[in-house]
Amino acid sequence: MQEARRQRLAHHLQQENTDACILVPGPNLYYFTGLALHQSERLSLAILTKENQLLFLMPKLEVSKVEQVAHDALFSYTDEQGPGQALAEVQKKLGTLGRVGIEYGHMRVKEWKAVEQLGAQEFVEIEQTVDALRVIKDEQEIEAIRQAVRIVEDSFQAILPRVRAGVAELEVAAELEYEMRKRGSEGTPFDTIVASGYRGALPHGRASDKLIQSGELVVIDFGAIFHGYVADITRTVAVGELDAELANIYEVVRQAQQAAVEAVRPGVTAHEIDETARAIIRDSGYGEYFTHRLGHGIGLCGHEEPYMIQNNPLVLAPGMAFTIEPGIYLPNKGGVRIEDNVIVTEDGCLNLMNLPKELLSL
Repeated sequence: MQEARRQRLAHHLQQENTDACILVPGPNLYYFTGLALHQSERLSLAILTKENQLLFLMPKLEVSKVEQVAHDALFSYTDEQGPGQALAEVQKKLGTLGRVGIEYGHMRVKEWKAVEQLGAQEFVEIEQTVDALRVIKDEQEIEAIRQAVRIVEDSFQAILPRVRAGVAELEVAAELEYEMRKRGSEGTPFDTIVASGYRGALPHGRASDKLIQSGELVVIDFGAIFHGYVADITRTVAVGELDAELANIYEVVRQAQQAAVEAVRPGVTAHEIDETARAIIRDSGYGEYFTHRLGHGIGLCGHEEPYMIQNNPLVLAPGMAFTIEPGIYLPNKGGVRIEDNVIVTEDGCLNLMNLPKELLSL
């Protein structure tokens, strides 16, 4: 699978007259090699040439992992040696380079300073090419996302009895993360959001020591990772009896979210999906309180292409995976967000999430 992906990338390099591209530890390296490595103080690079040769520069302690896929060349160094000599050997192996593609969004200055030493005549951004290859998910990727979705849904149901007045947001978040780990999650793609009452008006209200109170909405946004692939869900629940406005904004968001899900199909633009939900919220008088895009792609990253955002002309195609998550956020009062993960199919949309979206009162 990774070999076929590298062949497609090498073909794009040839078409773009680019001699090679350099990948750093992260989602793109995993996608093209299957290696799950993390950026650290030790320099790690993978170089794919337009001839589909794959070279690695790695610290010695990663050799046993990397040599399983390093069929062309592996240059390593010890902590005592440092990467200087190994980098010189890579440069000698590659020879004179013209254009080289790099990951502007993932490469740190540390890697950039090393890459400069390879002596390329020109460095270009490679991420648009990589994003275009990654945006269409294959069946194996979709199945991994589906399993991650199962983890988040089952974990959410498991912690509902713990969401009650007098419980701290941090406690709910900790219980969620524990339940996900028990079910096979490899971690969380972002800090778990549990935002109750007035804190629900913060779209990124990470869990705090605030105690949940009766009469509040609680926004719960969290994610799981399965075989590297992300599920990202938001549900908003009521603790006790709500006032009329909070109950109303919940229903507006629910209707907007459902309409957007039903609008997903091949040939529709990302802008149109966003506008479907946004128009309902705007016509209900809350347009100014929907302050973010409708959704983002999911896959090896929690946020990736495609983005459901105003004025994005991207045409949806089968295999695209993304979230649909409209929200309304009333300052100093509360907020609502509802989020599902969907896949574009040949004739419409597959919503991977099965949890009901009617307001749940605890």
